[in-house]
Amino acid sequence: EALYPQLSAVANDWSQGANGMSDPLSSAPGMNIATSPKLEPPPSPHANRKKHRRKKSTGITKPDGLSAGNEEQEESFEFIIVSLTGQMWHFEASTYEERELWVQAIESQIFASLQSCESSKNKSRLGSQSDAVTIQSIRNVRGNSFCADCDAPNPDWASLNLGALICIECSGMHRNLGTHLSRVRSLDLDDWPVELSMGMTAIGNAMANSVWEGCVEGYTKPGVDSTREEKERWIRAKYEQKLFLVGLPQSDVPLGQQLLRAVVEDDLRLVVLLLAHGTKEEVNETYGDGDGRTALHLSCAMANVVLTQLLIWYGVDVKSRDARAQTPLSYAQRAGSQECVDILIQHGCPGDGGGVSTPTATRHNPNINNNAQCELNRSVSIM
Repeated sequence: EALYPQLSAVANDWSQGANGMSDPLSSAPGMNIATSPKLEPPPSPHANRKKHRRKKSTGITKPDGLSAGNEEQEESFEFIIVSLTGQMWHFEASTYEERELWVQAIESQIFASLQSCESSKNKSRLGSQSDAVTIQSIRNVRGNSFCADCDAPNPDWASLNLGALICIECSGMHRNLGTHLSRVRSLDLDDWPVELSMGMTAIGNAMANSVWEGCVEGYTKPGVDSTREEKERWIRAKYEQKLFLVGLPQSDVPLGQQLLRAVVEDDLRLVVLLLAHGTKEEVNETYGDGDGRTALHLSCAMANVVLTQLLIWYGVDVKSRDARAQTPLSYAQRAGSQECVDILIQHGCPGDGGGVSTPTATRHNPNINNNAQCELNRSVSIM
């Protein structure tokens, strides 16, 4: 039994092709081992009959008068393991029974290792299927069958902060805008963690263009066959110069205060519109009367992953503290949203102690806990 931990190393290496195998059993008690990296087949057991005899019975006196004990001393109870690449390991036990135990144990470990490899393949296959489901859910969002900028069919690139799908040609132009305007990611080549896919499925091309192409009267949108120069002019006018951006609703309330209310009311389209219009100072506006909370504090209190990610991308300060010196991270942890916690930590949000915290919250629970609900009630009452 004490030898079993050492068998796993040999069995695992055998199942993976035995590349660069060291000698994990060289110190095994009662075993003499010699390794050979050569790819020649093992020598025939008939080359030295005395050395390679397998005696299945002891205690029988040989005709030449030698006792069973003497014969056992002369026997070499060897066995050989040959890897899939042809590398060989020679083992020698002291008795027939010990050799059989080793052979059975190693065969068992090899079988277990092969099963583990198959299990890993199945897990990888399941992961690929999950990714395919995620990508298809993004494609199915309204308007995502065509590029948001030139209407090319079946776009396979995304602008994360815009929540829109674009074609490969337009994606190159989006990269030229800079990540402060468009964060480009491939549907097929990049990973899609849950917080990114949630944003893409929540917005989509129809909603994005209702904001960014809300005033296109008098302009001709480029098509699939338009030149690269025409497409680039349109993209820069759309996102850089904001020529087609729909106007803000009539209101006497400052933009920053409108953003706070839109977050509390979970009005995603209005949040996108206000972020598109807002300056860095406006999107970082806090409640009055010494409250100190930003829109990011509120989105975290609501455990709203999509809004939390958008607010950070559009410049809301992750290190901001409210009147009680609490950061958005504290609100996300109380709300029980691990996704929001992960996003905040990724962008350098400190904990209440001042240092960057580590994830401790559980996965998002749709039922916001009492503390978070109190924060929202306080927000609504102030507004």
